[in-house]
Amino acid sequence: MPPTAPSPHEDTSLEQLPVLALLRAALPTLSPQLQQLARLALESPAEVGRMTITEYAERAGSSAASVTRLCRTLGIERFTRLRTELVLAADRTESSHSPRITGDITDRTPLPELVTSHSVLSARSMEETARLLDPGTFEEVVRVLGEAGHVYAMGAGSAHMIAVSLEHKLRSLSVPATTFHDPPSAVIGLAAARPGDVLVVVSETGTASETVPQLAEAARRGCRTVLITRLSTSPAAELADHVLLAVQDRTPLRTGALTSRIPELFLTDCLASGIVVRHHERSLEALGSVEEALERYW
Repeated sequence: MPPTAPSPHEDTSLEQLPVLALLRAALPTLSPQLQQLARLALESPAEVGRMTITEYAERAGSSAASVTRLCRTLGIERFTRLRTELVLAADRTESSHSPRITGDITDRTPLPELVTSHSVLSARSMEETARLLDPGTFEEVVRVLGEAGHVYAMGAGSAHMIAVSLEHKLRSLSVPATTFHDPPSAVIGLAAARPGDVLVVVSETGTASETVPQLAEAARRGCRTVLITRLSTSPAAELADHVLLAVQDRTPLRTGALTSRIPELFLTDCLASGIVVRHHERSLEALGSVEEALERYW
């Protein structure tokens, strides 16, 4: 099931609620009006933190009611709390002395600046992905993967390399795994699936045509399902048992770039490392066998 926002009654301090990360993760799923509000808060958190709700709404060409809806979408009860979180986030950014980097590319972008931009955005994506990762969900996904009879991974397009990377990691840890590159191949492969197996789908948007057939077939055969995605609401998120959000910094000229895939690779690394922790002896033995086999020929 898709991840849920924190309850308004829960502690929403910056450590529990990384507001800029939440805004970036929620942005693609918001209505146009709420997107305008979210973009303004992301671009100028300190400035928005000093505004009244009316000033904020007017600056974004929106309404006070829309501001309230944005707060509720983020799991924040009142606008005053959002203001506080934005000011704290802005202060934290300024105190780190980090340059403001958007990742935008133009015909005048200096190449050294381009390299710096990619490195900073990659690091930020991993940090925000980690902060949004629900510990309970992570523990459960590690458990089902480590105990799976077989893991099936599916990723279309550039997401396929994430699925293949996960497959290689799992197989090196003695977890049988198979990768598919399109929904029809996945549905055919899942004909051999059994209860206790796991399907992991990597899909940025979780669109129905790209994800629903294999998720539905896996569920029909009693498999657990995991979705790695950047959107918290989608047809795939509604079907999957567990959703892991990968926070991505995207601009039109960087679609499909490595920086948009790094948070997904980061999540697969975390899952594989979690299996090593939970199945330590088995993992060490498996990794030793892999190393021995490779040394025999290379």
